[in-house]
Amino acid sequence: MKQMKKYGIRKAKAQLSELVRAAAKGECAIVTDNREPVAMIGPLPTEAVEAASSPPPSAEETKPLSDAAAFRKALLGAPYSLELDF
Repeated sequence: MKQMKKYGIRKAKAQLSELVRAAAKGECAIVTDNREPVAMIGPLPTEAVEAASSPPPSAEETKPLSDAAAFRKALLGAPYSLELDF
């Protein structure tokens, strides 16, 4: 197994473009702060890539489960008085 390269924060910042291109090719790098690992730069998980490239959901898929505003309007428009205890 290949050892991941380690970069201090300053060096990672200076070489960020290079690290991102390497990540796109599947390589990972560890970012350290005072020699302690704090972050990893690497490729996106497959499911994140698939989700980003899928078409947006249709209007029917994003329709709310209930329409509270329509229910309220219908309830208040009733032709008789309603006494509600809630």
